[in-house]
Amino acid sequence: MSHSKRNTSRAVFTSHERALAKASWSSNSARLNRDSYLPFGSCSLCLEIARDPVACPLGDIFCRECALANLLAQKKELKRAEKARRHASEEDARAKIAKESEDQQRAVRDFELIQAGLAASGQTTTAADSAAPELNGALLAGTKRKFILDEDELARIAKEDRLKARKAIESEKAGKPTLPSFWTPSLTPDVKDNQNLRAVNLEAKAVPICPSSPDDSPHAISMHRLVTIQFQEDEENSKNGKRRSCPSCLKTLTNSSSPVMMQQCGHVMCLSCVKRLLISPKTKEGVSASPASEPPMVCYVCDSPVLDKSATQTQPQSGTTSSSLPKGLVLLKSEGTGFSARGSNTVEKSGVGFQC
Repeated sequence: MSHSKRNTSRAVFTSHERALAKASWSSNSARLNRDSYLPFGSCSLCLEIARDPVACPLGDIFCRECALANLLAQKKELKRAEKARRHASEEDARAKIAKESEDQQRAVRDFELIQAGLAASGQTTTAADSAAPELNGALLAGTKRKFILDEDELARIAKEDRLKARKAIESEKAGKPTLPSFWTPSLTPDVKDNQNLRAVNLEAKAVPICPSSPDDSPHAISMHRLVTIQFQEDEENSKNGKRRSCPSCLKTLTNSSSPVMMQQCGHVMCLSCVKRLLISPKTKEGVSASPASEPPMVCYVCDSPVLDKSATQTQPQSGTTSSSLPKGLVLLKSEGTGFSARGSNTVEKSGVGFQC
């Protein structure tokens, strides 16, 4: 009877084993809820509440230590990639010189064999090659050809000889069996034989990229462009740490409040207070006004100007993205709340179905 045997010796799976195989091998999906989102002010690198927080010009929040460590790592990788590209270009130059010398030696050897009355190895005559002189002779019938020997003619003849030698060498290599005894160390295929892999991408990134930027639209990040965020912190709840609140309405800053940072001083306010206190009604409606008649926008906390003297404001658009705010105001990036996007935000893991 099957009940007296172990489950490993049975010919079929039990219900529990089938469920385990399905969970491990098949494709799984899960809906993101509120517990799947990070709270506001979390570092995009260590996923913890940012300590000594800084932000990039587009509003991505990091710990200062994490941001500097990532910048140093990217700079080291850029130096390594630049060294690898330089080494690859030198290898390509050496390979090109070696190939040209090989072609020249082959052309000289074929010339010496022809002068000695021997046929050069691999030299074949096609119908197209034999028809070309006849065609040229028919076109030049009745005309007197002049023998002109100059540097251009000599260079052309030498180039043709090298091309013929290269074709002969490539035909000999193509005639050899593919990958003979590839397990032998002397016949192991190398990357140098593949011209596609030898191509070096010279248009690689030259500056560090923000680690939180999407793949389709990356943006640069640098040490001097990081802005120190000045949160208003209250120590009311000692269990959860300091509470970060808006200095105007004193509400806790969350993912739903869409916090906005002043790019010059780093103070943070909620979006509703920014629209109520900082942005003028004419700017909200999109009415063009002269800069002299419109009062300058200043920070609510420190009264410092939001814009530099050299910067100019942009007309806002509808929405709550960074492009809808005037210059000098940066919408800090935060994850969703888990309510408005419920049912659409899902995580999927693709896998091979285990046949049981």
